[in-house]
Amino acid sequence: MDLLQSIPLIGPLLGWVLPFLIVLSIVVAIHELGHLMVGRWCGIKAEVYSIGFGKVIWSRTDKHGTVWQLALLPLGGYVKFLGDMDPASAGQVDDSEIPPEERRHAFHNAALWKRTLTVLAGPVANFILSIVVIAGLALYIGKGSSEPVIGDLGDLTEEQTEFRIGDRVMSIDGEPTETFVDILETLIQARGEPVEVVVERENGQQAFTTRYRTAPRIADISFDGAAIRAGLQPGDLVMDINGRAINSADQLQIMMTELQTNEEIEIKIDRQGKLRVFNFVPDVKEREHPVTNEIVPLPTMGVLLDTSSGLSPERVAASPIEALEAGVYRVGYVIERTVSFIYAIFFKGADTSSLSGPIGIAKHSTAAAERGVVDFIHFIAFLSTAIGLFNLFPIPILDGGHLTFYLVEALRGKPTNDAVVRYSMMAGLSLLLMLMVFVTFHNDLGLGEWYASRISQ
Repeated sequence: MDLLQSIPLIGPLLGWVLPFLIVLSIVVAIHELGHLMVGRWCGIKAEVYSIGFGKVIWSRTDKHGTVWQLALLPLGGYVKFLGDMDPASAGQVDDSEIPPEERRHAFHNAALWKRTLTVLAGPVANFILSIVVIAGLALYIGKGSSEPVIGDLGDLTEEQTEFRIGDRVMSIDGEPTETFVDILETLIQARGEPVEVVVERENGQQAFTTRYRTAPRIADISFDGAAIRAGLQPGDLVMDINGRAINSADQLQIMMTELQTNEEIEIKIDRQGKLRVFNFVPDVKEREHPVTNEIVPLPTMGVLLDTSSGLSPERVAASPIEALEAGVYRVGYVIERTVSFIYAIFFKGADTSSLSGPIGIAKHSTAAAERGVVDFIHFIAFLSTAIGLFNLFPIPILDGGHLTFYLVEALRGKPTNDAVVRYSMMAGLSLLLMLMVFVTFHNDLGLGEWYASRISQ
């Protein structure tokens, strides 16, 4: 990345665009390959498999008569089946235009269940890609060990902690530590106060006094909470609230309970190495008190904190079954969170500022690439799941729109009128373009607040 960005004039652009194009090309290629392969298994002929749009810069024809091609604009792709009027399948050609011996291989002449499976195969291919990628990473990097051994210092530096990678923690404040969970629980409960630690290193046992202070990271954020309305994001490190340094997630939870109702807070966060300040009034919701365990109204930001930004365990090999379970769980989690977000937008007035258009996705892909190969691969898996799910939405021109037409066809016993399909596709395309323009203008470019301030003058 640094090499790309050092190129005069075009370097910064390449460093920002290239990761996005790599991610998008991989996800789209697998999506369209799903359509092609299942369609072929169902006896439907694919005329063109294209990555990109516009002028063709490379192509070859396989033994099945399918043209595989790369086009000049790598911003998507498509499969054009025999009988499709265009790559979006927004209508069909007349059978008279198809040689008689090939008509049975036309998409529109295939049985309803074959067309359904062919359309469904694209999103399913995206989900499978995500599962395989996450499972592969789990096999490569392993899983956290339960042994009381320090595997990584996380966001802490060696100047901030006396712990070292490879330390086997024998006891903390005289209490034996048998698992890594014991280490974290004891350190977190100390809330930044000094503790006596005994560790075993290569040169024998060593004792030292340390304070375990690690800023909690926002792992997830409520779509209708105060934090997202204020502009906080997953990945932010909470450094300070009202001038008090935050040493742990536990301390932050306690501090929130001490706030007065409708009291504005000033929160300092570290976002990718840059300190930012936000001021907002937390919501008040009934939840469990972190000390008394009673369900009472308490100030809440609407965030889920990640306590793993500090010490983490050694990683050990994961079995293929465990890796596969991790992949399935992650895909299910992304789907569940996305559906919950959409529900919150329509029924709870959730803020839409976390939606991303092409520019936002490009920024996220660049940030993931800068964090390293593992994070970049994780982002590919996330985006593949998101695109697979998005394509299942019942919007004409998306796969979900085609599936909706097929459901209507199954109920009516005959296909939807071709003109209705074409006009619906045009409406669906218009809707998607308006959504993209809105998200790009309001969120990706950050012009929403500026525009609101201008029209209010």
